[in-house]
Amino acid sequence: MTNDASLRELAQKAGLIPDWQDINGTWHQVPASTLRQVLATFGIHAQSHRQILAALGERDSDAYAFLPPLMTVTRGGLVNIGRAPGRLPQASIVLEGEDRERSITTAHVDGSITFRAPRRLGYHHLRIGRQQTVLAVAPPRAVTCRDLTGDQRSWGLTAQIYSLYRPGDGGAGDFSALQRLANSAAEAGAAALAISPLHAQFSADSQHFSPYSPSSRLWLNVLFIDVEAAWRELHPVTIGKNAVTGAKSSEPGLINWQRVAKRKLTDLTRLFKTLQGHGRLERAHALGQDFHTFIQAGGEALAHHALFEALQAHFLAQSPELWHWRSWPSRYRDPHSPASQAFGKQHADSVSFHLFLQWLAARQLRNVTALCRRHMSIGLISDIAVGSDSGGSQAWAHRPEMLDGLSIGSPPDDFNARGQNWGVTSFSPHGLRDSGYRPFLDLLRSSLHYAGGVRLDHILGLARLWVVPNGNDATNGVYLRYPLDDLLRLTALESHRAKAFILGEDLGTVPPGFREKLRDAGIAGMQVLWFERTKDGFVKPEDWSPHAVGMTTTHDLPTAAGWWRGNDIRWRQKTATNADGVDARSLQAERRSDRQHLWAAFQQAGVARGNQPATADTSPIISSAISLLGKTACDLVLLPLEDAIGEVDQPNLPGTIDEHPNWRRRLPLTTEAIFRDRSVKERLRRLKQWRTKT
Repeated sequence: MTNDASLRELAQKAGLIPDWQDINGTWHQVPASTLRQVLATFGIHAQSHRQILAALGERDSDAYAFLPPLMTVTRGGLVNIGRAPGRLPQASIVLEGEDRERSITTAHVDGSITFRAPRRLGYHHLRIGRQQTVLAVAPPRAVTCRDLTGDQRSWGLTAQIYSLYRPGDGGAGDFSALQRLANSAAEAGAAALAISPLHAQFSADSQHFSPYSPSSRLWLNVLFIDVEAAWRELHPVTIGKNAVTGAKSSEPGLINWQRVAKRKLTDLTRLFKTLQGHGRLERAHALGQDFHTFIQAGGEALAHHALFEALQAHFLAQSPELWHWRSWPSRYRDPHSPASQAFGKQHADSVSFHLFLQWLAARQLRNVTALCRRHMSIGLISDIAVGSDSGGSQAWAHRPEMLDGLSIGSPPDDFNARGQNWGVTSFSPHGLRDSGYRPFLDLLRSSLHYAGGVRLDHILGLARLWVVPNGNDATNGVYLRYPLDDLLRLTALESHRAKAFILGEDLGTVPPGFREKLRDAGIAGMQVLWFERTKDGFVKPEDWSPHAVGMTTTHDLPTAAGWWRGNDIRWRQKTATNADGVDARSLQAERRSDRQHLWAAFQQAGVARGNQPATADTSPIISSAISLLGKTACDLVLLPLEDAIGEVDQPNLPGTIDEHPNWRRRLPLTTEAIFRDRSVKERLRRLKQWRTKT
């Protein structure tokens, strides 16, 4: 075997995919240098032929001796344990919630131990001989939106929480603004409200504010706390004594995250100390009892997040060069280390403050959840980012479970010639298996706890992720394989336990058969107007899939008004580098043709009449796009607030950091004003009208 062939075999056994097919069907071979770099992050040395052969031998003997920590199976399906020497060992199972051990009849099939799985869903304890594992028995599919809506075609809204505007909000959207929006949406007849990620950011560094590059996906962004509401609820006697300094700042426009964070954290620190001084956070007090119950329920994971927040603030106060935990003294790079634990005790007040912030955020979010569950058939649809920042608390506290030395992104395609490196990390497939999928389950449960549905960002990552060695461009990446079947079964099981549906963002370079797998698992995909194209024009609304969630646009794409005006093209030209090769004249010519196709599609669908509007006349386009959305065959459609009010600018421009004001745009109207606006009311009326027609 040649050195190259053996390297590729080793890469495949390590979970890498040496050959990949792009969005146009062209096959590419990953360079040997990239394979070696990625293998090195797994601790696999492959520089020489001798090292490769030695690593291959280790991989062949590196399988579990018999049982992995957790196995998945569909209800009533056949469980294949694997090969076992000699006679059949005794087998038994204890079903979840029971103490009684039941015997299992096993058989040898082609040298493997097999048996029929129980029909009861849940996490059961399986014993085979002297070994034990957890057997996760999943339903054939997840809960669908039709299961929740009574088989009705439904609609909802999408919102970027930070963009919501209400007087006195301190400069950014918060949980109170979200509650107002949920109430107005429910009154308008919405079945769902899909929101941007709520993930925890960096309290010590407000310049890191992308919701898709969080510190931790397990906990909440404390800058969404309504400070004045917190004072009013927890210590109302001081609310009139200038306890809240930031509430006076409230204006539309771009968010100044640094100013928002400073004001809110100052006021919340004052609230924390006030409550402490009055003994209201002690266990003897009802409020304190709730606080400590929350801490106990959060367990070690919550404690480690609060400890990280305190540590990062401590080191950043010394130098901005100590932002990343890998830059800290080595004794603090592990939450379990004696130094980290000693720091937590010495700075117990600071750690408690960050526990307090998470408790406050959870209390306010709980109010939103309760309202949505009372008045919407689906309720909140939360958003789980595909990864977290490698410098954040999740990567610090869960190192064995995370990819180390790798960023995730996407390969080059028609939209990004250089590919994308998102600068975030995610779970390691090996770490998932070794931990019995606990981090994945914890992540799902943390979002399902307060939602009627969950959107999984870049759900393609359940099958494979494009991983890039740190310091490299996205073009020097490779796909890493993930245990798709196990992850789909666990998702379906958690969906049933939470009575919530799952939506997957399946845009981009999709592997063959992947969308069919999602559909069979009951997981909805996404269909976005701009991508529903054929060589002749746009897809007819009746040809959209019932199994997908329809949308006019997403946070990463132009709004209806922005697309019609070509605003996205101007931004691409403005932010392009020479390597991008943006030909604005060609793009504008293509857009002129696309406008004709879109208007023709509106006319053919019966949602528009007359001549094609001028480029500056976006109102007919917005109304027609919303009507076409309502007419689609999708079981659920989601209308972004930006399109409901006719915004031109999009929330995020992929591939940019400072060149475009990503994640900073505020809506120009309050929630109440939005739903009073004549144009918005008419657009929602048309959307509902088409949704109720068969």
